[in-house]
Amino acid sequence: MKAHCLVLLLLAVECSNPKKTETLEVLNPPSDQVIEINNSQKLLQTIMGTGEGIVRGIQFGDAIADVKKKEKAELFEEDETHVGYSFDTPNLETIDILYQKDKNNRVSGIELDIYMNTDTSNDSLKNEMVKQFTSLYGQPLPNGKLQTWALKPNGKVSIKVIKNNLDRGLEVRFTQSSKPLQ
Repeated sequence: MKAHCLVLLLLAVECSNPKKTETLEVLNPPSDQVIEINNSQKLLQTIMGTGEGIVRGIQFGDAIADVKKKEKAELFEEDETHVGYSFDTPNLETIDILYQKDKNNRVSGIELDIYMNTDTSNDSLKNEMVKQFTSLYGQPLPNGKLQTWALKPNGKVSIKVIKNNLDRGLEVRFTQSSKPLQ
């Protein structure tokens, strides 16, 4: 009986100790920067939409009535110059989208006002936008402080970073020009 207990005790001790040949793999959690980039990519896709149109399936010249049918964000204002929509992210960041109206009640410009919680998330979203716009429209135009891309045949898009004591975010402007770009 003593021998049987001794064998069981040795077996229990042997099983509880890892063997020298076994390796223990430790998984490192993703860094905050990797998480920010993944979140920024998802947020950019949510802001910009499916890839159709300039933003969220909307193009210059679309009827405002069509914008109202397509846009799923919450309408927060409308006047003779624009119609504005807004939505919040799960992180309580706010995106305002203003569709500018021309005299024929058609889209003449699109403004995105994006309010972010942290400088890191703001910088990460800007970097994702720069990558996407460069991929879609080519290299930015040599243009002072604002990063600006040509939208052929007749427009531009620019990104302005907002950083002050109260707010941080991005102002993205899609503007239509009257003359075609070369």
